[in-house]
Amino acid sequence: MQHAMRTMTSSDAKTNFGEVLSSLNSAGPVEITRNGKSVGLLTLPPAQAVDSGRMAALAAAYAQGRMSWPQIAEETGASFGELLLALGLQKLSLPKVTAKKRPEQTALLNQMFDAAARLKSQP
Repeated sequence: MQHAMRTMTSSDAKTNFGEVLSSLNSAGPVEITRNGKSVGLLTLPPAQAVDSGRMAALAAAYAQGRMSWPQIAEETGASFGELLLALGLQKLSLPKVTAKKRPEQTALLNQMFDAAARLKSQP
């Protein structure tokens, strides 16, 4: 999605610098002006390409359940789509993930089974 270029005076940019930086991803680049003349442009840095060999190795580790998606994203900055592409190129499948059961989930499930057993035993 491409955004229209925003324009901001240098004094406004200085006053709201944190907000301007955090909005670059969602609202696009900002042209900075001083006395009505363009003096700068704030944009996101260019995306770093992930080495295809490294991505293939990470995809294999992910498919085997040895690495999580957040670990891969933190290390490479790659998108989940890039990981899916690497999985597909190697004909790997998504890992099987079993969610950890929390005690309250187990207790609720047991209550449901008990209630079902009581209903079944009633005439």
